[in-house]
Amino acid sequence: MDVSTSTLAAAVQGVRALVSAYDGYEKGRFMKSDEAVRAEIQRRCEMLARHAEKLQGDVHASGNRDARSSLERMIESINILRNEAQFSIASNHVSQHTGIGKLKAKAVRKLVNHDSEVLQALVDTTRMANALAHDMSGLDEAAVNMRVADWHQHLTRTRNMYLERNMYIDGLTKR
Repeated sequence: MDVSTSTLAAAVQGVRALVSAYDGYEKGRFMKSDEAVRAEIQRRCEMLARHAEKLQGDVHASGNRDARSSLERMIESINILRNEAQFSIASNHVSQHTGIGKLKAKAVRKLVNHDSEVLQALVDTTRMANALAHDMSGLDEAAVNMRVADWHQHLTRTRNMYLERNMYIDGLTKR
């Protein structure tokens, strides 16, 4: 097990501990749990942005303009997700969101599972970045462009998944 794999395993364990440590989104505890999840999403976004910036430098050095532009858009998407997590509906202690503190047990379970899935999707997105960085030297331009596009698509799905959490906060457990 190399350093990056052990670090990733530790991060996954940390996410599991974070999610299992929820006191539930109960009245008075909602903000604390919500803030912890959003902070973890922001931290993971920072990691992803660093990966994208490093890869952007690599493709720039190899003259792959398309991948460089794609990675620029990827960095923008990462920053958008980070901002969405930072400024979400329940992002401050005086939130006026009417769903806070009124969630039923079923909605709480769904919210915890949903947040766990979002965090796992961010771990998977990070793995995609690591794999791309590892394979970069053996890939041609078209393959690099395709892998960057797949990586960006995975991040976009994760962003959309994160935005769905508001329906759980609102108590809407069905789509």
